[in-house]
Amino acid sequence: MNTFCTIITADYFPHALALYKSLKKFDQQALLYVLVADDKSLSGHDNETGIQILAVSQLKGYPLTQELYNKYAHIRMDFFRWSLKPILISYLLETGFKKVLFVDCDIFFFNDYRFLFEALNQSAIILTPHWYSVSPAINENEFVQLLTSGFFNAGFIGSNRNGLPALQWWANACHYKMSECKAERVYVDQRYLDLLPLLFENVQILSHKGCNLGAGNYETCKRILVGNTLLIDGEYPVVFVHFYKPLIEQILKGYDPLLVPYFNEYKKVFEEIGAPFRHFMGSLAKQLQPSVMMQLKWKLRIRTRIKALLYNLAHKL
Repeated sequence: MNTFCTIITADYFPHALALYKSLKKFDQQALLYVLVADDKSLSGHDNETGIQILAVSQLKGYPLTQELYNKYAHIRMDFFRWSLKPILISYLLETGFKKVLFVDCDIFFFNDYRFLFEALNQSAIILTPHWYSVSPAINENEFVQLLTSGFFNAGFIGSNRNGLPALQWWANACHYKMSECKAERVYVDQRYLDLLPLLFENVQILSHKGCNLGAGNYETCKRILVGNTLLIDGEYPVVFVHFYKPLIEQILKGYDPLLVPYFNEYKKVFEEIGAPFRHFMGSLAKQLQPSVMMQLKWKLRIRTRIKALLYNLAHKL
């Protein structure tokens, strides 16, 4: 049975429901475990049989759960929610599931994902790179972001039971420190993932660029139409997209036009479940009227592309 999990605060349950509906298109038997970090009551729960709701209180007896709650919940709920990822995956693996994929609730699937579970036949852990630029000469901002926020996106991680030691290490690292301050030399739960391929065996870095598509990999994961099909780098179909705010802003501003149909399909699901996506736009409305600094940022992006072209030409001479 293909088992997924995600972690939300109660007000984001419509995102989890949209995620589940995208999973169900490719496997009617797919399971999605939803951990509600703030233990508040859910609205819009339509009793989908494939969705299992967990409260944090149900995991209180599991190692580190209470300690993480005591350390982070009163400081910032996001820190507590992010720190629970290795806990939730481990809990599911130790209660009977052989393979589990964690996905952020704002992820949506557009193609068959079963190959991800097949990857866990050989690998204990699977990770997706950010695919930011690795050349400061081409894109300095992305290069610096890669070094500060980490090589891998923590919005997705897969594990089988052999990955439990890695998950335990990750949970302890999250307990050590959760911070977004660059001076702290960590980046919430995410940068710790850089060490997993070094510390543990059978950690696979997925090469499929259609997985975990986001805003930051626009330059290195080229969106290319081949006939009527969008392929990343002209090779990889779009498997799942991470619709976090920077990507939505990028799409709505017209800077990522080939993802517009995908975003429209995503929004449509919210309408169908009675939770119009505009209710979750939040600060996006403000972002759609960009400040001078934001406009300058996008202008610099154009210059970055010109810089990349000149850099590539120089290497050919």
